Amino acid sequence: MGEKFPPWIIGKSKNPRSFPGQDMTQLKVNYVNSVRAWMTNPIFNQYLKELGEYFKRKRRKVLIFLDNAPVHIVDEATNLANIELRFFPPNLSSVLQPLDGGIIRSLKALSRKFEVLSLLDNINKSLHASDLVKKLTVLDAIKFIDKSWSLVKAETIQKCFANCGFVTNDEDTQELHKIAAQEEELAALACRIGIPQSNLVIEEQLPEFEVVEEESLIRQLVEEHHDIADAMK
Repeated sequence: MGEKFPPWIIGKSKNPRSFPGQDMTQLKVNYVNSVRAWMTNPIFNQYLKELGEYFKRKRRKVLIFLDNAPVHIVDEATNLANIELRFFPPNLSSVLQPLDGGIIRSLKALSRKFEVLSLLDNINKSLHASDLVKKLTVLDAIKFIDKSWSLVKAETIQKCFANCGFVTNDEDTQELHKIAAQEEELAALACRIGIPQSNLVIEEQLPEFEVVEEESLIRQLVEEHHDIADAMK
């Protein structure tokens, strides 16, 4: 438990304008698109197929826990020989889902840290706030996610599973304290460039089946930069 795979990021554009010239193989993410940048049933099945092929090559069988989102329906053509799916009871994902138990929170805290550090770096280059906003792209946000996911430790994932009751561990709350410390560090960095504290709030819940969590972060980072530009005028 704690093994990580490249995150899937869902955007609206098949070929975002910020992508030309970027070797996407250098980023350890999978970028796909849908009309509204939401998780869809075809994307869900594409993910299962690729994951199933991976575990087939490794000769491994795995159990995956899911919520009851309408898009989580397996097509007949999707081979689940190496994957077994188990669904959480309705309306209990926020309690039983390890992603909601601290994994997403850790990823978002780290991503925001890289965002603030990027702003600090550009401010040191004497760029105007409006220029900072213009420089932020979907590709920048993807890079923040890529670096942040690489820093989410297997120990963090394991303790978030423990925090949701998958195993018994008397120290299962310590990892949440570490995440809180990361958020405090982020707030201190933000103060240096005058970012309002309200812009750094970590949402505990996202719409259950509206978007993939990483794509929500991308859009939120863009929106936050517009707020930052207004605050710094």
